[in-house]
Amino acid sequence: MSNSYRLLSILGFLFLGTFLVSCFEDDDDLEGLEIDCAELAYADTIFYIRPGQNYIESPLKSFQGTFTVVPDGLAIDSSTGAIDVNSSETGLKYKISFTPEGTEQVCETYITIGGVNYLDGVYILSQNQLTVAPVYNGVPGLALPCPEDDDDDDDDDDSSCKFDGDDILKDLGFEISSKGEFDLKKTVENGTFGVVPINGTILDVDLFYQLPDLSALAINKIPLRFFYYNKLSDVPKEVLADIEEKRKLINESGVDKYSNFRIQETVRPAGKPRPPYVVIVASLE
Repeated sequence: MSNSYRLLSILGFLFLGTFLVSCFEDDDDLEGLEIDCAELAYADTIFYIRPGQNYIESPLKSFQGTFTVVPDGLAIDSSTGAIDVNSSETGLKYKISFTPEGTEQVCETYITIGGVNYLDGVYILSQNQLTVAPVYNGVPGLALPCPEDDDDDDDDDDSSCKFDGDDILKDLGFEISSKGEFDLKKTVENGTFGVVPINGTILDVDLFYQLPDLSALAINKIPLRFFYYNKLSDVPKEVLADIEEKRKLINESGVDKYSNFRIQETVRPAGKPRPPYVVIVASLE
C-alpha cells in the first residue's frame, strides 16, 4: 500500500470521526435546549383587565422558542409569551403551549383572563329550558362576586354587579337580571325576534357589564349571538356542529343604543370562542 494511499485513508478516518463527534455534539446541544416545564409560569394564573393603561404580563423566565394558545382570543406574543391582558378576550381559560427552540418538547400552562362567558347551547322552551346564566372566570358553577341582595336592579349600589347598565339590550327586548342571567322565554315574549317570532332570526349584540372584583368595576363587554327557531329540526346542522366544535376547544358604554345591533353570518371561524351561541328553540317538533 503506497504512502499516499495510507495518508488518504488516515485523513478519511479523521474526517469521519470528526463528523460523528459533531453529530453527537449537536444532539447534546438539542437536549440541552429542553427546559423544565415547571419553569413555564406567569406571576398568577388569572389576570383582570386594567382599562386606560398598558398592561402586559410576561413569563417569569425568558425562553427562546414558540408560544401558541388554544382557544383563540389571548393576545400573546408568539416569541416572548408576553400577554396583552387588555386586548384579550375576557372570561376564558387559555392553554398556553411552548416549544423551546431546536426541540420537539412541548410545555403547557393555563391562564385565565377574568370576566364572564356564556356557554354555547340549544335551549328548548317547551322543555322548560328557559334561562342562560354567565360563567365567571371560566369555572362553571363559580358564583359571581355580587352582593347577596344584588337582584333589586338598583344601580346606585357601587359594589353591585352591573349587566347592561345602559339598558342597551333591554331596549331591544332582552330580559336580563342584575347578575347577567337571560330569561329566554320573556325575551321571546318581549318581541325581540318579532311580534310573531320569525323562524331563523339571528341577532348579534354586545353585552356591557361591570363586576366588583379585581377589575374594580371596569367596563367590560362580551359579544353574544342569539338564534331563534320554531323547531329543533329547523336548526342548521352547521350551527350544531359549530357548537360541538366550540365545546371541544377547552374547556365604552354610552354608545348609541343600536350601534351594536346587527345581523351576521351563521358560523364562526374554526377555533374562535366568540361570540357564544345561544340558540332558542320554541319546541322539539
